[in-house]
Amino acid sequence: MPRYDPSEKTKGEILSTAMRLFNEKGWSCVNIEDIVTEIGLTRGAFYHYFKSRNDLIYAVIVQSFIDGNPFELASREKGLSGLEKIRFALKFSLKLQLDVALKSNLLETTHDPVVFKSNVFSSVIVMASAIEKLLIEGNRDGSTSVQYPMHTAHAAIFIFNEWLNPAIFQMSELEFSDRLSFLQLFGEQLGMPVLDRELREMLTQLYECCKQQ
Repeated sequence: MPRYDPSEKTKGEILSTAMRLFNEKGWSCVNIEDIVTEIGLTRGAFYHYFKSRNDLIYAVIVQSFIDGNPFELASREKGLSGLEKIRFALKFSLKLQLDVALKSNLLETTHDPVVFKSNVFSSVIVMASAIEKLLIEGNRDGSTSVQYPMHTAHAAIFIFNEWLNPAIFQMSELEFSDRLSFLQLFGEQLGMPVLDRELREMLTQLYECCKQQ
């Protein structure tokens, strides 16, 4: 029987409390004092688990990606090809982004350098490996024909999370439409024709929502 480790429980409480406070108040409005006061810890105890507030932010974002990795969710879907699972995951993720965009300002998150950097590294570490597995699955079932699954997975993460993100790159409607057209051609050339009509419409909806903020 595994031994109970109270330190892991405390670390988990810090993570869950920080995640809740960040969601409620925003990244810029929560400091270490808020978190330790909420739990009833000393600052010294906090620094036993995390080196800094930035270290905590990174851990929170990594955990959120692990808890809500849409590509892991898609991998358990039955009756779908590898490519269809990737589309399923992207649409699931975009639906969550749209829900957030309708309730809050995405620009606050993308303009915070610590949060932005943590998002980039976390998405590559956690999500790219799951996309790679789906691409390998797609190569086997014939829905994709990708020569370099790992590198394609990394490129897909950056394209959808950063390059196509209207909260990061300000662009005209024409430029955004051109990027979508390029993505469609790019995906076909790579052997991963992921951009279907529904996905394109969802990306356009996110663009319009961010443009109004």
